Amino acid sequence: MKCGILFAALFALIGSSLASCRRAADPREIATVDSLITTLHAARLTLNELDTHRYTTADSILGAARAGFLDRFSDTLDKATAATLGDQFVQLREAHRRALEHRRVSQVVAHGSERLTRLRNDLINGALKEDAVRQAIAKESTAAKALERSVLQVIEDHRANQRALERQVGIDSLLATPPVGIGER
Repeated sequence: MKCGILFAALFALIGSSLASCRRAADPREIATVDSLITTLHAARLTLNELDTHRYTTADSILGAARAGFLDRFSDTLDKATAATLGDQFVQLREAHRRALEHRRVSQVVAHGSERLTRLRNDLINGALKEDAVRQAIAKESTAAKALERSVLQVIEDHRANQRALERQVGIDSLLATPPVGIGER
C-alpha cells in the first residue's frame, strides 16, 4: 500500500512539474484564431455556392464555336462587333483557367482551415511558446488576407463567366451572320 501511495505521489509531482511548463492559453489569441477559422469557413461556403459546372459549359461553348469565332475574326468587322466577339472569345477562353483557379483556392481554404484547427488545439494545449504563437497567428492572418483577395477574384471571375454565358445567345446570332466581303459594304 505504501508503495502505491509513493508511486501516486511521484506521478503527481512529475505531472505537476510538466504541467507548469505548459503555457496557459490566451483568450485573445484563441479569439483571433477562432475569427480566422470563421473567415475561412465563410470563404469555403461562398466557394461551394458558386456553380463550377458553368466553367465547363463555357469551355464547351468555346470548343463548339471556336471555328465560327476564328472565321469571323478573319473577316472585316465593324468596331462594335469586333469588340463584342473578341470579349466573348476571351471570356470563354478563360473559363478553363478560372475553373482551375477556383479549385486551387478551394484547396487553399481547406488546408488553411486544417492549419488553423491545429493551431487552435496547440493554443489550448499550451504546446507552443509565446513567440511561436505570435508568429503563427501573424502568418495565418496574412494568409487569410491573401486568401480573401483570392476568393473575391474567384467571385468576380465567376460573375464574368456567368455574364458570358448569358450573352452567348446574342453572340451565336453574330456568329451565324455571314461574313461581309470588303466590296459588299
